[in-house]
Amino acid sequence: MIVGSTGSGKSWCVAKLIEQIAKLPMANCLLFDIHGEYSGADFKADGIQHLRIANPSDLGKVDQLVNGVVLLPYWLLTYEEMLAMLLDRTDGNAPNQTMLFSKLVFEQKQSFLDGIKEKGLKEGITIDSPVPYDLARVLDQLEELDEEMVPGARGEKAGPYNGKLTRFVQRLKAKCADRRLGFLFQLSADEMKLDWMEAFCLRLMGGSQQNPQKAGIKIIDFSEVPSDILPLVIGLVARVIFSFQQWTIRELQHPICLFCDEAHLYIPERIDRDAASELGLKTFERIAKEGRKYGVSLVVISQRPAEVNRTVLSQCNNFISLRLGNAEDQGVIRNLLPDNLSGVTDVLPILDIGEALIVGDASLLPTRVLIDEPVIKPQSATIRFWKEWSEGGDPTRYQDGGGRNAQAGEGMRRVRTSAERGDLIESAQYYSPF
Repeated sequence: MIVGSTGSGKSWCVAKLIEQIAKLPMANCLLFDIHGEYSGADFKADGIQHLRIANPSDLGKVDQLVNGVVLLPYWLLTYEEMLAMLLDRTDGNAPNQTMLFSKLVFEQKQSFLDGIKEKGLKEGITIDSPVPYDLARVLDQLEELDEEMVPGARGEKAGPYNGKLTRFVQRLKAKCADRRLGFLFQLSADEMKLDWMEAFCLRLMGGSQQNPQKAGIKIIDFSEVPSDILPLVIGLVARVIFSFQQWTIRELQHPICLFCDEAHLYIPERIDRDAASELGLKTFERIAKEGRKYGVSLVVISQRPAEVNRTVLSQCNNFISLRLGNAEDQGVIRNLLPDNLSGVTDVLPILDIGEALIVGDASLLPTRVLIDEPVIKPQSATIRFWKEWSEGGDPTRYQDGGGRNAQAGEGMRRVRTSAERGDLIESAQYYSPF
């Protein structure tokens, strides 16, 4: 676990670890980059590969995975994960909607396997099996049932599900049409192949010598994923990795470590009845409790340990704590340590920038260290407010003539290509009002 208040040097600590791990001959790590700070032009080195979740400008293209663009096909979602996105459980017709949806999805999965003549696999699948299926066909069948009329004693009458699926169909249509969710629902022919998942897992889980890019460190940029489904999406990636590792024979398992940056956003202590977030959280709880048996480990990174799930934190064997000023956050670290070591946390609020307290199996004794400056730097440097306000500098930089308002407004309104987005990130220190 790596914790520290904002500005304490936490990102530099992570960068230094990544920098050193990348040099190992068979490194295998995956970093969840929530804000894009590890995906800039300065954060590049041998052994590091950058991936990103597809944005709307990527939709409809082929060979995305080869080019470092990740789509997460809807058919990777379990039955419960799909319902968490689509179902309104307060709807009185929810039982009918779930029953019909599961039935039609399962039929479409079997139909897909029939189409590629995989009869042996067809007999062993379940509703949760990661098998492609035609969601558009499922939607058409649901609409037909929602509008169905059947013969009656005095002419036609409403079918058994007539009008009972309307809200579910509307929600499914809205999700499929939402370009922000195109990485889930608007797929190319590449993502609808049965062997796509194997290629996806190789790209994410291959070590330094197995990965096509010879990169042991894979950084996935989630910065353009809508915040309301971020826990579900990251949980999906973690679940696929854990399941794939679990089904790999032991002699071929290669240990992998998941770096969970900003963990309080998707491994929270408290969930406000959000089914999607709860499903993602369960995945990380399971990895924390069972992952060691299959060679999957977590590095939990957060500036607010008090907001991170206690079950996950309780399984952490090593702690790197930079400065923590909040008493509640200090208390979390103190409670996770043995009683005879609780006193060492007294130094947490007075640690300097880049200074850390290390406690755990990796250190014989609690150790106070100063972390070396990384060669590759994340885009997390503090904006120098007083310096910027005090110095004259170039006045055109802050005027409309310098392009700040025009660039920011255009960037907020339209879909950006990856190259344009990179230019915006590079110039964020000048244009960001936050």
